[in-house]
Amino acid sequence: MDDVTEGRAILDVRDLQVFLPTGARTEIEAVSSVSLHVADGERVGIVGESGSGKSVTGRAIAGLLPTSPRVRVNGSVRVAGIEMVGAGRAAQEKVRGKTVGMIFQDPLTFLNPTMKIGRQVAESIPRSRGGDRQAEVQRFLAQAGLEDAAALARRFPHELSGGMRQRVLIAIAIAKLPELIIADEPTTALDATVQQRVLQTLDDAVRTLGTSLILISHDLAVVAQMTDRVYVMYRGRVVESGTTADVLRAPRHPYTQALLTSVRSLTDDGVPLYSIPPSLRRSLDEELTHAS
Repeated sequence: MDDVTEGRAILDVRDLQVFLPTGARTEIEAVSSVSLHVADGERVGIVGESGSGKSVTGRAIAGLLPTSPRVRVNGSVRVAGIEMVGAGRAAQEKVRGKTVGMIFQDPLTFLNPTMKIGRQVAESIPRSRGGDRQAEVQRFLAQAGLEDAAALARRFPHELSGGMRQRVLIAIAIAKLPELIIADEPTTALDATVQQRVLQTLDDAVRTLGTSLILISHDLAVVAQMTDRVYVMYRGRVVESGTTADVLRAPRHPYTQALLTSVRSLTDDGVPLYSIPPSLRRSLDEELTHAS
């Protein structure tokens, strides 16, 4: 299933399983037997509907799943050769602090409302790097496409627009000079014009750093624009993978075909809005049950 790209793997995921609690004594297998690979400098998309397991996969890679004995993770997640599954919080935080930069969907959830922007960016710059931290903060804000970085550094998150807050998250992510950036639905809440601006900022930052990128999205158009390879997820499993161009041009799996039909119905005038038929969902669920 996995079309491996040549080069050192910044990320190697093997047979990842994630079980999350759904009640006092019940749980769900949110991710099931997922394997994927990201090479140095490669851009990889993970696509699927809400509930497909793509965001849980991203959080498992970064070691950001909830801390609870009822959250169970099996398999292997190696980031820059370091195993994340079973590692303690300190080890996972060390990887996030040095190797992985995260960009989330809702900036206000992850930006400290009581802390000025400049300080939040500064906290992502390793102290071992030295240099003029204020100048570094302004450099990363400017690199994230934010004008008048000196003035912006003195403002609070609530004083910025949604697009500006999202670019602040990009600045925080790239301030670490990470080897891998995981962007989880980074443009979902933005209008089309701002979305394109944020994507261009992310594209420029990844190119400048030469870093690898995992872009998690339900938006196939965004994935087509930003990635080299793609993994399609349904009900916690990877059902198709390959180069982005090949998968979107000639999808093999019925679920991927249905996703593409949904996109076309939204963009083509006169075409009724498409939803995946219940009969197809039953067929897909039966396929996954037999595969188990």
